[in-house]
Amino acid sequence: MGMFDTVYVSCPECDEELEFQSKSGDCCCIDYDLEDAPQDVLLDVNRHSPHTCPKCQTQFKVILMQKIIPKVVKV
Repeated sequence: MGMFDTVYVSCPECDEELEFQSKSGDCCCIDYDLEDAPQDVLLDVNRHSPHTCPKCQTQFKVILMQKIIPKVVKV
């Protein structure tokens, strides 16, 4: 059986909590809330997307926003 981490994501329509699986990162069978999931786990969070909420039938996925990392460079 393959190992994966689970990220719990709330449906944007009805707030039902769904499990999204990720096989990126260390895959230690750890459960995360979306807000607390490490970036390496989030890289594969949409592997089975779009998800369909069983409560309201809304289809959705997670959009990864680029994190802004400041860097100083010579000009």
